[in-house]
Amino acid sequence: MIQKNPLLPALLLVGVATVLAAGFAVFGPGTEVAGTTTPQERALVHIDSFTEKRDALARDPGDLGIPSSVRRYDLAVYDTQAIRDRLLRGEPLTVYIAGQPYAADLQESLHDPESRSVGRRSFTGTLAGGGEALLTVSDSVFLARFRIGGVEYYVESTGQHDTVFPERILHYVYSSADVVPEGPPAMLSGCFLTLYNISNGELEDSGYPANWTEADFRNAGYEIARLTDADLAELPTVNETLHSGGLEVPLSEDEAVRIAKSYRGKIVEYRGSYYLIDFIVS
Repeated sequence: MIQKNPLLPALLLVGVATVLAAGFAVFGPGTEVAGTTTPQERALVHIDSFTEKRDALARDPGDLGIPSSVRRYDLAVYDTQAIRDRLLRGEPLTVYIAGQPYAADLQESLHDPESRSVGRRSFTGTLAGGGEALLTVSDSVFLARFRIGGVEYYVESTGQHDTVFPERILHYVYSSADVVPEGPPAMLSGCFLTLYNISNGELEDSGYPANWTEADFRNAGYEIARLTDADLAELPTVNETLHSGGLEVPLSEDEAVRIAKSYRGKIVEYRGSYYLIDFIVS
């Protein structure tokens, strides 16, 4: 007659629990586990179990291609494929931004079938409690912009591979509050305005259809900035160019700073037409 060992079930349960704990500690594709990192271990934009923070002091920002205007940043590695797969399954995603958790409600943008065919997917949506989100995720790169209140948080690629996970790309993460102008104001003396009327078809060849509405731009992940006559009173060069035309018109330092702060990277709406407004430095 075989005698049963009363300790065997308990030992098996301990073994199973140990294996599960080890499995959740692995950085890679899988289920997101909330609260698995401490605040010190989280990057400025962090998704638990899909993110590992790296030592920013160990790398020269110039070697990573980080602009000198970004005065403070984190370095992080993201499991981009796991993030993309989770979003495509429609599962919830919690993002820690500046240490605070936000539930992201995201929908895929379907306006670029060519990008989708090569595995690059874009998502737009909102953050619980107030905020906007724009994400682009591929096999190796995670690009994101989150707006909370008046602050924007960015995830950008360095283009360089991580040393721990060589198949993954190192990213830098920063906020708009940590960006300063490149050098003293005198260095902006060589600025020239670039202003294109999307609604007139000036950028059709660049992928901006002339017939797009505000909803089309928003669905494609663009942010809309309103331009009023009161705004134009403080943007004399933009005002003149809007009404009389011109290309690469010289721009004052003050006006260049206003454009960089309020309109760069956005679709600008003025009296029912849509524009791209920026400047170049010679």
